[in-house]
Amino acid sequence: MSGSASRVWSVRLLVAGAVSAGTPVTGFEIRASRYERCDTAEIALAVDQTALGGATPWFAAETASGLDISVQVLRADRPGASWVTLFRGVADAVVWRPEDGRAVVACRDYLSRLLDLRVQEAWLNFTAPELVAAMASAAGLGASVDFGAAAGMTGQFWQIEHKRMAVLAQHRFQTAFDLAFFLAREACCDLYADGTVLTASPMPAPDDGTAVVHDLSGLALAHDVRRDLTATQGLVVHVASWDGRQRSRSEIFYDGSGFSATAPGSGLVHSFRVPGRRLDEVKSIARWKYARIAAHRLEARVRIPGNEALRPRHFARGVVSGVSAFPAILAVDEVVSRMKPEEGFVQEVVLRDRTGGLA
Repeated sequence: MSGSASRVWSVRLLVAGAVSAGTPVTGFEIRASRYERCDTAEIALAVDQTALGGATPWFAAETASGLDISVQVLRADRPGASWVTLFRGVADAVVWRPEDGRAVVACRDYLSRLLDLRVQEAWLNFTAPELVAAMASAAGLGASVDFGAAAGMTGQFWQIEHKRMAVLAQHRFQTAFDLAFFLAREACCDLYADGTVLTASPMPAPDDGTAVVHDLSGLALAHDVRRDLTATQGLVVHVASWDGRQRSRSEIFYDGSGFSATAPGSGLVHSFRVPGRRLDEVKSIARWKYARIAAHRLEARVRIPGNEALRPRHFARGVVSGVSAFPAILAVDEVVSRMKPEEGFVQEVVLRDRTGGLA
């Protein structure tokens, strides 16, 4: 399959780590994003009964649910290129047409393990990273969790007055997915599955040493730019916190340039309440909330030939050159990768301005 005149792609499917026999890939659609949801894949297969030799296809077996699935691509026109994994997750559902020799398999990435894990117990004296790592272990996943300076205690700790996340207190979390993303948001961090490893870390800025920046200059097959005109009327974030035991409260207003203890006279105010936080933590949360909301002011969507290295949480330049309202480098929010016989391998990418890595 080819994504353009100069690119030739090969694709293969791994089932439980082995190349699937008799079910070659004819196309796929993979949705990967930095939003709070699972990455998904729909994989179109040709079912070759001759190659199967009368055996049951892997997706028709009783043990097919939850099988480890990987989609890999190879730049066949590039000497020395190696297979790159675009998606790894578990099989959820299949639509099979035996008379046509076709099947479509739907998959989710390993964040789905947290969605399927119910929170059924309280916890005591855990830091947020320890709690996320414990949930990952319970879901059968590895963990690489770095919440930076926000790695404080959570749940019931020190004194009974701090009990605020136990099941007996009827907390709002139903799944480990809900709880893990709540803790990540509170720490102003990103949370996602890297294969079978649950990963959490602060979002880097484009100029950080760890940031991956792609140059997409001249690659756009099509693109459009969106501006939210209502957001230019002013954006203010209000964050309030309180300590019931100490009978103290903290609140702050943040407009993107400075903090204030009083409400501004104009602008659209977004208000949030977070219990038990110090003033420095309240300011950090206000900055992060502001950046997350402000990112929706400007959005670029671009269609490009397939790039196997492009991922959400990377950055890109050269997308909207000549549009003065946009910064030179934008964050990659979502990548939809499609491969079809008639059009080859192409990607649709959503980019936004996430200044300072806070959102």
